[in-house]
Amino acid sequence: MRLANYFNSILSSLFLVLSFLTLALASPGDDLYAFSDCIYQCEQITCRKNPYNLIQEEFYQEFLDQGVEIHYYNPNWEFIKMPLPFFLRVLGWNCESNCDYQCQRIITNERYKNNEEIYQFHGKWPFLRVFGIQEFFSVLMSLGNLYVTYKYGFKKILKIINNKNLPILLRQQFYNILVVTIVTMFAWIASTVFHTRDYPITEHLDYYLAGATILSSFHALGARLFEFYKQDKILYRWSFTIICISAYIYHVQRLYFDWSYTYNMRANIFVGLCQNIFYCLIVFKLYCKYYNLEQSEPTKVNLNHLNYLNFKRIILPSFYSRSSKLYTLYPLMLCTIVIMGMMLEIFDFPPICFDLVDTHSLWHLVTIIPAYMGWYDWLIWDVFENVWDDLKKSETKKNE
Repeated sequence: MRLANYFNSILSSLFLVLSFLTLALASPGDDLYAFSDCIYQCEQITCRKNPYNLIQEEFYQEFLDQGVEIHYYNPNWEFIKMPLPFFLRVLGWNCESNCDYQCQRIITNERYKNNEEIYQFHGKWPFLRVFGIQEFFSVLMSLGNLYVTYKYGFKKILKIINNKNLPILLRQQFYNILVVTIVTMFAWIASTVFHTRDYPITEHLDYYLAGATILSSFHALGARLFEFYKQDKILYRWSFTIICISAYIYHVQRLYFDWSYTYNMRANIFVGLCQNIFYCLIVFKLYCKYYNLEQSEPTKVNLNHLNYLNFKRIILPSFYSRSSKLYTLYPLMLCTIVIMGMMLEIFDFPPICFDLVDTHSLWHLVTIIPAYMGWYDWLIWDVFENVWDDLKKSETKKNE
């Protein structure tokens, strides 16, 4: 009961923080008079070819007498002339959206010079645009995640599945991992597109596929933890799969009809926490298994894991290479890194490095680490040395 209460208190605290962050989406930069005046000036002069400042200057007194609104004009504000360069038009920039971007940069630079607080606009920091890309560093990090997932996850798993020399029952155990890598790659593609150009459709696809990644990992880990790969648990396996698919359909439907940042955050955090609990339980079971093996044969240390790990792509190789018992703990290291990286989303700050790098892009940088530093190598080892071993034992008992 105490453990449940402790878990609920942590979950409630996270939800409170996320709710606060969601409320912060009402960006103070949008309400700045200077920002509104800048957009008006840009659109009138560059989009509508309306020299309103000259007209106001000529008929200033008449406008005052008639109660016509006088708009502020700043001769120091300079804007890109029309038509826009081709590379901007290719990415969907038009005169109005380009004015919005230019005014974000103009107002931000003025606030920098005056040592004033930097504000967000439309729920985002005022990043420096590169080749028409809104969040250049986030795009690079999303592509980095896509690359490592493809190279060290998808290609390796697909090669094993296509290896006809392996028993078909063994190859089938990699299907869940393959699905996770495919969903994850699509998620990073959606992330790349969203950070390139922020539209409602690109934002929604990014959120939908991020949720699919978390839930597919939850499904794969749940199936592994509860040993649904065994033939006598086929009913449980299909029931668990149907529940996860149904939950995802509900999640997408809920967001489609009621786009709620708070709900989306809470749902992903909750499933992510359950996923991490599954990680810990799997590690605990495997550690106990190899611990008992070492106790039964003290002079014999299991080193089969050395056939799967890459010493150039593993953290603390001198520690984790000592025995399979220690190697079972490796996911805890990777999970800790990811959780620490996730804390960056809470301690947000204005972009640095020429207004290109923010906490979200650094979070994407952190998520490259698990895939590159041997997460998929650990999964492959687990299937070959643990799952397959369990399957062979269960088949032997069945035939006896």
